[in-house]
Amino acid sequence: MSDLNRAIKIVRGANKILSKKFQTLGLDAVRMKKNQEIVTDADMTTNKFITAKLLKYFPNDDIVSEEAKKIDNPGKNTWFVDPLDGTTNFSYGLRDFATCLARVTPKRIQLGVVGLPLAKEIYWAEAGGEAFLNGEKITVSRTNNHGAKSMVLLCGGHSPVEQKKFLQIIQRLDPEQVRLRILSSAGIETSAVACGRADGYITTGIKPWDVLAGVIIIRAAGGRVTNFTGDDWTLKDSTFVASNGIIHDKLLALVR
Repeated sequence: MSDLNRAIKIVRGANKILSKKFQTLGLDAVRMKKNQEIVTDADMTTNKFITAKLLKYFPNDDIVSEEAKKIDNPGKNTWFVDPLDGTTNFSYGLRDFATCLARVTPKRIQLGVVGLPLAKEIYWAEAGGEAFLNGEKITVSRTNNHGAKSMVLLCGGHSPVEQKKFLQIIQRLDPEQVRLRILSSAGIETSAVACGRADGYITTGIKPWDVLAGVIIIRAAGGRVTNFTGDDWTLKDSTFVASNGIIHDKLLALVR
């Protein structure tokens, strides 16, 4: 079994756990992290499952997760894990959440997998390859069949500074040119750009585990991903602009 297929298998397993734990009326048992960010038992349980599988299949790789301390093994490759991306949505009984898993080598993002549990969708891509949804090739949007407006997804970070920038961007949007949606899950938002459900995505405060899988999938699908200055997005960047490439410069004008 290839490394990519193992990663896909892990995400499928994680998504089964989340589907079982999801409650349409929301959760009562939640904890708060910094900046009132929510964490649930589902985050921790799913994270333990993913970590155990990674240690089994890739015992020398490092593991960086949103919900646990870094596992520093002797290898040179690193897995980035977001077991439940969209925890706030999940905790309120909203259906927009995902699992994100990516592997990074010293030179590149090697592979990325995003799972949407309730939609039963798995997105993936590998360095130098194409992007797929449930085994079918996907590409970013190329023609606009919905009029003159572009579908743009927007998400703010959790800190006051990130939220302020988020509000500034909203104020700059031209309603004659943009259809705006806020889904609050980077896994869903990046996969939407990759498969053409959205034309662009902007977020003001991002962590690597949120978007690494989405970055390689979008690029493999023919899209573009940068920071707010227009440079290709890297692990060091906390600002994020993704698009089909056609509207990218227009999005950058909103954030500069």
